[in-house]
Amino acid sequence: MRGGVPERNYLRVVVRLLAAHALAAKLTAQGYERVLSRLSASALRPVVEKNLAEEREHAALIYRALADLGINANAADRSMISALKAPSFEAPRYFAERADGELDLLMAGLSLGMTGLLIISENYCESSYAPHSRAAALIVEQEADHDQFASDQLRVAAERFGRDRVTQALREWVPRAANFFGPPGSGFTHDCLAYGLKRRDNQDLAELYLEMLARRVARAGLAMPRLTRDYPRALA
Repeated sequence: MRGGVPERNYLRVVVRLLAAHALAAKLTAQGYERVLSRLSASALRPVVEKNLAEEREHAALIYRALADLGINANAADRSMISALKAPSFEAPRYFAERADGELDLLMAGLSLGMTGLLIISENYCESSYAPHSRAAALIVEQEADHDQFASDQLRVAAERFGRDRVTQALREWVPRAANFFGPPGSGFTHDCLAYGLKRRDNQDLAELYLEMLARRVARAGLAMPRLTRDYPRALA
């Protein structure tokens, strides 16, 4: 800060971080919308409708924070064109473009729900950029049940769809989810840590996520996929 005015590089990093957050929420909302169009009389419809409304609200919240910095939604999305093609965006991109029914809904909860909650609660709630910190606190409060719902449904899914089918879905989704945290030790992450916009490196959060998920998968009587250690992670 100089004379109470944020440094230019600090604002550059803030804008990039907010743009990534907004786009991830937007894609997740599109995924819920896609799944909703493929559910008929499912008892899950109220849950999906609730999650869809919340993700839309959260995306709008972050886009408003960008607008306060003079960046409109279209400009923010354009700035993420290259990042959108990276492994870190494969999970929300897949959910938005290819999600197909209840099993993908469950996997998105275990992937995007768990990872998003970790990233926001561990990194953004104590951000040095107050508008992001306030938005993160609201999002964590509203989205806690997304994660719990997916965890509760894992054993039910194994009984309904069969262990083999759910295991295969985990093998497809877990690498995407682990990569959602992004590459470890990147220059951008270094800037985020240095400026207080994040508290933990991507690798730390990815490992924490995989440990948490492994316990939930084991409780459901399923096998956790083995992954390679380095980003981008793949099946071992």
